[in-house]
Amino acid sequence: MRKYIVILFLGLFSATAMAQVDRTKAPAPGPAPKISLGEYESFTLKNGLKVIVVTNHKLPVVSYSLVVDADPVQEGNKAGYVDLFGEMLSRGTKTQTKAQLDEEIDLIGASFSTSPSGAYGKSLKRHHEKLLALMADVILNPSFPQSEFDKVVKKMLDGLSTVKTDADMIAENLISRSAYGKSHPYGDITTDSTVAKISLDDVRNYYAQNFMPNISYLAVVGDITKAEVQPLVEKYFGGWAKGTPVKSKITPPQPPSSVQIVMNDRAGSAQSTIRLVYPLQNKIGDPDYIRLRLLNNILGGGATARLFMNLREKHGYTYGAYSSITADKHVGLFEASADVRTEVTDSAIYQFIYELNKISTQGVTAEELTNTKNELTGKFAIGLENPQTVATFAINIDRYKLSKDYYNNYLTTLNVLL
Repeated sequence: MRKYIVILFLGLFSATAMAQVDRTKAPAPGPAPKISLGEYESFTLKNGLKVIVVTNHKLPVVSYSLVVDADPVQEGNKAGYVDLFGEMLSRGTKTQTKAQLDEEIDLIGASFSTSPSGAYGKSLKRHHEKLLALMADVILNPSFPQSEFDKVVKKMLDGLSTVKTDADMIAENLISRSAYGKSHPYGDITTDSTVAKISLDDVRNYYAQNFMPNISYLAVVGDITKAEVQPLVEKYFGGWAKGTPVKSKITPPQPPSSVQIVMNDRAGSAQSTIRLVYPLQNKIGDPDYIRLRLLNNILGGGATARLFMNLREKHGYTYGAYSSITADKHVGLFEASADVRTEVTDSAIYQFIYELNKISTQGVTAEELTNTKNELTGKFAIGLENPQTVATFAINIDRYKLSKDYYNNYLTTLNVLL
């Protein structure tokens, strides 16, 4: 009997609610939700290493992310040595070979990786000190053995062999050179001939000139507190000697004064890979940073954006058409892209240009603006559920000299933009 009463009550409730709501009109947007960046603590070692601690007790897991904020370098005719360095960093220390490091990582069930800009490791809480010790050994005492260098070079050359026939990789190289130019670090292109010129000394010099604590951040996230981790960080990273990093003289690339067309003929291809690009100044915290995110989301940010609806849904030229605007400390990039059937290449380019002109001259509708604000609001709020995001935001506040409440006010700023 109780079952039927409950069902009847719900039905009456639903009918009453429907009678009170005019579903022909969209509800008025409410105020921007209040966001708290999340609890984090920080401290700085005497050598300048900045440490961010985000405590989260949901899982017995701890992660360490080391970010070295070095300037990009012009690799020139030795393009590729920075990536080689990233691979070599975890290939042995002064006390352990690569095999021994791998075994230690496997024994504690951890994940660990290195890159040209640092290192990342994650393990269960009970093994976190061992993981931190391994990371410190890799960062402070790399040995860069010649035998491992030879393996990494061979691996890179094997990878480059696929670039010559991969449409996306060919497009990326063309973008690098055409958007940034030969005189900008982002314009470097790694080839067989540039790799052949790289020596082990290039890798060692990059480490000596760029890896130092006073331009680095260590984000600690997980089932750990500042009181627990601070003495350990001081123990394992306190001996890392500070230095003076090499500052690169980076000249911003000049945007083209007129349309430039760069082509690469791949005989027999069933598709054309189209990329429309434009370099622009856009870093986190810039006055137009959030506006550009809104604009891009409407133009090509997903399956309901203008480019997708035009080139796929209306014309059927492609499986998907998108755009992106990257934020970068030195120079950002706008890119619109699609892979289309070869026979409609010209028509697809026309539609790209049509949509770019349309959004430039006519702007966006109130409905588009409201929808994309709601979408970005939701993504931002969901992202804050990830403690790693909180750590990244905390680093960004220092790295980009943002106000302390930049991310707390992010949604308010987003919702008042026109």
